[in-house]
Amino acid sequence: MPLKSLRKAILCKVEVTPGTDVVPAAATDALLVRNWQFNPLQLNLEQRQMVLVYFGNDGQLVAGKYCTFSFEVEMAGAGSAGGVPKYDAALQACALSATNNAGVSEVYAPISSGEKTATFYFYQDGILHKAVYAKGDCTLKFEAGKTPVFAFSFVALYVAVADSALASPTLTGFTKPLPVNNANTTSMTLDSYAGAFSSFSLSIGNQMKYRNLVGAEYIVFMDRQSKGSIQMEKPLIGTKDFYTIANAGTLKAFTITHGTTGGNKVTVAAANCQLTSVNESDQDGVAMLGLGLDVLPSSAGNDEFSITVL
Repeated sequence: MPLKSLRKAILCKVEVTPGTDVVPAAATDALLVRNWQFNPLQLNLEQRQMVLVYFGNDGQLVAGKYCTFSFEVEMAGAGSAGGVPKYDAALQACALSATNNAGVSEVYAPISSGEKTATFYFYQDGILHKAVYAKGDCTLKFEAGKTPVFAFSFVALYVAVADSALASPTLTGFTKPLPVNNANTTSMTLDSYAGAFSSFSLSIGNQMKYRNLVGAEYIVFMDRQSKGSIQMEKPLIGTKDFYTIANAGTLKAFTITHGTTGGNKVTVAAANCQLTSVNESDQDGVAMLGLGLDVLPSSAGNDEFSITVL
């Protein structure tokens, strides 16, 4: 019988020891995802390059193996204020700390050491793929009229594939999201200007690489370069002069809150953003500005932005 490609289940759990399978459970560690893309086996190959008297391939040696995958999780709250959202493990594996304020919020912020890793299980009908030592990057996407999402991409160590019965994931802990619109989304502010925007994104900008040395095989976080982009209606210069702000290179703050009630709100904020580009466009006959942002830390570091689940 052929395997049915739509029958899938995704599990994710933070590892205690990096690279050691923590055996995520379908009842507690399931992820509700969309746009799942999986490259189950990526090979680092060494060409033999033999000197011979005839033409033809020499063959290649497998010097390392890893996997990559990406997916989106709908952006919503935890169901109750101060609860831990079901996508918590995926965010922590993107070099983010998690701080719980009981009854109020769960706050995620960037870190530069002590980053968490995760184990992922990917069931497809009768096959189970496992990935350990997973480290990732995430882009937060808000687009008017659509569901806001966390767009994740991961690199992980390869684990041999095996046949397995399809897991039965428990997905009841995921909160139903709200589309981005005037009723559900508090207008984004940039330098205290609350303009009408059609899209906003924030990329954490983590840089990861697979390494296979004598005595060590792992995924390393190399750097973080956080960036943002905004499409907004163009204001009069007297209302907000983004051209002068970009020319001056001054740092400005932004914030955006999606959701209207406790238990289903997410706030994204950054205090030090530099405008790196200002572009003009047309949308439905309305003049628009496209703004590019570099999101910088303060002198304290590890504070470029925060993601607060309320």
